[in-house]
Amino acid sequence: MKRYYDKTLIETCLKYTKYESIMSTLQEHLFVAQYEKGELVTAPLQQEHLFQIIIQGSVSIYFIRDDGTVYSLANGQKNDLLGEMEIFLRQPSNVYAESNDDVICLALSIETSRSALLENCQFLRLLCESLTQKMEAITTIDAAPASLKQRVLTYMQYKCSKGELKGLQKAAFRLNCSTRQLQRILNQYEVDGIVIKTGKGTYRLAISSFLSEEQ
Repeated sequence: MKRYYDKTLIETCLKYTKYESIMSTLQEHLFVAQYEKGELVTAPLQQEHLFQIIIQGSVSIYFIRDDGTVYSLANGQKNDLLGEMEIFLRQPSNVYAESNDDVICLALSIETSRSALLENCQFLRLLCESLTQKMEAITTIDAAPASLKQRVLTYMQYKCSKGELKGLQKAAFRLNCSTRQLQRILNQYEVDGIVIKTGKGTYRLAISSFLSEEQ
């Protein structure tokens, strides 16, 4: 991600969004964020959580449960909002947004701007409308079909710190499978060079981009 703090650029981006009248009152907190294709725009493990408005490009928004099940929520496009839940929840959600092409967003840091955001009634109304639309979408979606092998990769990439699975029994419980099944899959992945065994019951992804290539 690249950041730009030029005031003229920020004002130009504001004119490209239908929320100009609301967001202009928060202009001092804003910057422009630029993402390349395939880059994560939002993710739970990011150190800094941002509220963002898509100005250009599109993103794939998906939800990943602890068992590695992937739910495709939406394709975010111009004027769609990202990061609404993090304004209210200090614990990160399981929602990811990945850029489908070059993406430009208006962004602000939630942590440093939270008080100003929560005191802005127009902004809160905007959040309610956006979250309502997403809740309606969530109630109608089904999980993307995936084999246990694919869910193991998803779990390791998105739910394990630095892609390292520690403790077969705990992981098997999360993945809703037996320890024997999980061990068999990991053994095969080790043979294929997809994971590396780093200790007893501990495996690390050897190819971090493998999951995205599979999807």
